[in-house]
Amino acid sequence: MIANQGYSELVMDAARKAGAGGGTVIHAKGTGLERAEQFLGVSIASEKEMLFIVVKTELKNDVMRSVMKDAGLESKAKSILFSLPVTDTAGLRLSEALEEEK
Repeated sequence: MIANQGYSELVMDAARKAGAGGGTVIHAKGTGLERAEQFLGVSIASEKEMLFIVVKTELKNDVMRSVMKDAGLESKAKSILFSLPVTDTAGLRLSEALEEEK
């Protein structure tokens, strides 16, 4: 998901309400806007934050709905979301994996 800079906690709070455990935030800049803002003749790219959240398939729609409700395009965060399937992971330890090891 992509949100305006400074709103990652708002986004994560909404995601956690729907069952997400956490996420990773990466600083980014927007580009490609036809009407780029100008300051002293220099185009200014808006600062963004990209948030990566991995959740079980069953939680995906609830997390997306919660984020759009609390931090979507109508909010100051102006978040946009997309979903990509994760078929394999390395380095992530989910609670089920911990339970299986006991």
